[in-house]
Amino acid sequence: MANFMISPRQKAELDGPGYVAFPGAVPPELLARLRDMADRLEARALEEHAEARRTGKAAVFDTATGPVLERIDKLLEWSPEEVLDLLATPAMMAIAREFCGETAVPMEMDLLYKRQHPNGYVIWHQGAQHSRRWPYLNIGVYLDDAPIDDGCLRYVPGTQGDKVDICALSGEHGWDIPGSVDVPTKAGDILVQDMMVLHSSLPKRRPGVRRTIYIEIRPSTAIVADDLKSQDWAELRRRWMALVAARADPLDWPAEWRAALPEAGPVAAEVAAIAALHESPLPAHYCHQPVEHPDYPVPADLREAG
Repeated sequence: MANFMISPRQKAELDGPGYVAFPGAVPPELLARLRDMADRLEARALEEHAEARRTGKAAVFDTATGPVLERIDKLLEWSPEEVLDLLATPAMMAIAREFCGETAVPMEMDLLYKRQHPNGYVIWHQGAQHSRRWPYLNIGVYLDDAPIDDGCLRYVPGTQGDKVDICALSGEHGWDIPGSVDVPTKAGDILVQDMMVLHSSLPKRRPGVRRTIYIEIRPSTAIVADDLKSQDWAELRRRWMALVAARADPLDWPAEWRAALPEAGPVAAEVAAIAALHESPLPAHYCHQPVEHPDYPVPADLREAG
């Protein structure tokens, strides 16, 4: 038996509401390493920004109080050891195994830093639009708590089946689209969502930073069949998965699935190959026109506070 099991009820939550939480799924020792990594990468990104050594893989913005890091893209290229160890945990292997199956691969992996207003909110959107013939997951690994009253994720359950009119919904209802629910999380939790479920995140009101690692996982067969990426790009993700499977407990990935993966080279060589072949991600679906609403996207009390 595998080290982490996903119940039929949890599978039904992803199929129905479009999201499912796995509390405390990240081992404490690894969580501590990931938090240290986030601190280290923030210091590095700010140093590179100060020296005008901008690589395009970190989003740092100058504000009235100084430079602020918003996100680090392509996390594998920054910290491959932590990335591979996280993906090889029993919980992450179970998520890939049970929701995406034999050809599951990681596609993208980023680290977001959410800060106190005015620097932190995410408007309503649906993730990458796709044919929906195969699963496409966005997985959040929480390095810090996301309380219910401090800008945790908000979902509209069951909206993953098709593109919705976000301009109309947000224009009429602001943050409070009918049926929306807040989903608080704790550091060490993993929150899995269908890529297309409608979701948002209100402003963070309290001081401090919230770090969340976001991972896209999909069957490699779907990547090629939907003609989303090149065959070479998909093959590099299969080699990335081979590195992950090599670190995982044999109980967590079927032997025949492991044998079907390509042989991967040294970690540094595989990371360099992945970095060398850039292909643009599928765009998310937002309302790209200004929304006039008294409480959205900045709530009225925060507007009054300046």
